Amino acid sequence: MSLFDRLFGRQPAAGSDPLLGKALDRAVEVVEPKLALARDWRNRLAPGVSAAIAIARAGAQCLQQVHDLSAANWSSDPLLRAVFANADSVSQVLGRMRELQRFLRAPGAGTEAYAVLGMSFETRKALGSALVGDQVRSEVERTQANFGDHRIRIVAASAEEMRQAAGLRIFNELLLGVTLELAKADERRKELNVERSLLQARLRMLEHNESPLSEEFGGEAVDTADPLAERAEMQRRLDELNAAMAQYGGGTEGLDRQLEIVRDALLSARELVRIETRTLRVDAMNAVLDEGQTAGQTIEFVHIQAPRIARAFAAVRVQRADVPAGGLSIAAVERTL
Repeated sequence: MSLFDRLFGRQPAAGSDPLLGKALDRAVEVVEPKLALARDWRNRLAPGVSAAIAIARAGAQCLQQVHDLSAANWSSDPLLRAVFANADSVSQVLGRMRELQRFLRAPGAGTEAYAVLGMSFETRKALGSALVGDQVRSEVERTQANFGDHRIRIVAASAEEMRQAAGLRIFNELLLGVTLELAKADERRKELNVERSLLQARLRMLEHNESPLSEEFGGEAVDTADPLAERAEMQRRLDELNAAMAQYGGGTEGLDRQLEIVRDALLSARELVRIETRTLRVDAMNAVLDEGQTAGQTIEFVHIQAPRIARAFAAVRVQRADVPAGGLSIAAVERTL
């Protein structure tokens, strides 16, 4: 386990300054390496990176309940029953998880692995039968919970290492979200610059009482009887554009502004990546039941919503013997060798 990974454990490791320093280096390396040229960039960016670390750590620690993922356990675990159609589908999914298989087949690997199971998740309205009072009625609108597209990308030897690896992935997702915000700001700066250049060109034309063909014959007719008023309006708009452009700066000022954008985006990272523990009560058909109903089973999972992803997650433990390889479990393959 690397020093950087320890940032996302249950508690901050001793000597937090070196760890924060590595996180600052990672943030600048990923988002925009030129930010390292900005004045006092570490101290200025530290509050934002610290906030992102706290979010990533809290998100990873949501993965507390570990489910034993196996076909044999499907019938007794309410979450597995909700996210897999049947026991056979558990084995089929495990047979497709290449990273899990590589981890368990690696030299020195143990007999079990801890992993993060990712799934698509959505709820939708559907008509079905339901108990209303003392009567069963058909054509009742119900909310259905649907899970699919099962994937395992994070695999570790222990539950804590799994959470640390998940925290690092969340931190990286935050950095991608910040990169997107920085790119949007840069795109807006370019748009403003184009608009300003065009406006400056039109003002220079007005100085010679000239105008482009598009204003003479294109679009809607415009009353240009008062060129002084037109010039004043253009100058007013140009002043607005110059003020807007000043927010982005230029040269080293531009780097300072970019650093502020990155810092502010990290400080508001909870809006970029929303992490929550979802609790639902569902029946055997995955219909969501109202609070207070005693029927069905309660399931709990972590849901993450980000610009690039919206997925449900659960921590699982997988036994080496339960992972199929080419249609057979690893243990069965070994017995034939």
